[in-house]
Amino acid sequence: MTTRTISWKAKGSKIYDCTVKVIDNEKLIIWIDCTCWDFVNRRLKSIGENADKKVFQTPCKHLKKIVDALLKLGYKLKNPEPMNGPTKLTANIIRLITERSNGNCEVESCPNKATQFHRVIRGFNGGKYTLENTRHICKDHHKSIHQNEFQTSKS
Repeated sequence: MTTRTISWKAKGSKIYDCTVKVIDNEKLIIWIDCTCWDFVNRRLKSIGENADKKVFQTPCKHLKKIVDALLKLGYKLKNPEPMNGPTKLTANIIRLITERSNGNCEVESCPNKATQFHRVIRGFNGGKYTLENTRHICKDHHKSIHQNEFQTSKS
C-alpha cells in the first residue's frame, strides 16, 4: 500500500497550504488538510462525528475542487469504523492494561510510573475504553498530549 500526497498553495485573503493524501490502488482519500481558518474551525466543531477529525472533515472551498475531482474518478473518503466497548473505564480494563504496562508509562523510553489512562481516540469522537484504544501513561505525558491536541500540525 503506497500513499500519494497532493499538495498545493491556494489563494484567498492569504496563501493557504492544502494537502490531500490518497491510496491510489484502493481509490481511497485518507487525509485532507488546509490551513485556512474555515477548515480549522470546522475541524474543531466536528466533535462527536468521526474518529479522527483531521481525516474525516468536510472539505473547505480550497479542498473542494480536488476532492470533487477525485470523487468523480471513483475515489471515496475514508470513513471510520464504529468502535465497540465501554464508555467508562471498568475495573477489568484497568486490570488488563495495568498488567500489560507493568505499571510503567507506555510512552517509549519513559522511565516514569503510569498513573493515568488515556484514550487514543477521544470519547467525544467515538473512542471507547478498549485494550487497543487505551494507554497507561504518566501524568506528564498525559498533560503533554492534551496541551497539543488542538494545534494544527503537518504530517
